[in-house]
Amino acid sequence: MRDRTSRRPRGRSVQFWLTCAVVVVGLVAVAAIAIPRVFHRDPCDSAVPFAVDMGLRLSDDEEVVSCETYPSFPDSSVKVMVRTRSPETRSAFLKRCDASEELGRSLISFDDGPFHEEVRRPNLTRSEQVFIADTHGYNELRLSYDEGVESGLLITVWAIDM
Repeated sequence: MRDRTSRRPRGRSVQFWLTCAVVVVGLVAVAAIAIPRVFHRDPCDSAVPFAVDMGLRLSDDEEVVSCETYPSFPDSSVKVMVRTRSPETRSAFLKRCDASEELGRSLISFDDGPFHEEVRRPNLTRSEQVFIADTHGYNELRLSYDEGVESGLLITVWAIDM
């Protein structure tokens, strides 16, 4: 009598090893594609579209220099550094983004009299010029530059989703 447990069908063994080889080759291919994207991903790939959704309007006159992302819950933000070519293109960029000068407003009353609004313009007293874009909802697009850094042509854009 023959012992059936000592013999395995040869076809099943070959099929098993071929399946294993295909799986290993597939995993190596996926790793070769995915690992560089995960570890060497350019932060501007996600930061610029995020800021554009908040109201950032770039043209050919501006160059994105660097980006940083700050993902968190419930609010996340991105920082995009933009270089403009001249003060005129900087002004056009701020206008395109619908940004206006940051103002501080407060209501004041003297000696129990009527309230009146006092408006502070901090840009007049500091070197960093800050502009806030008109965004809808709880989002904020904050653009700032310093005349002492690259003649004011390097603009820091903060897009904050609150």
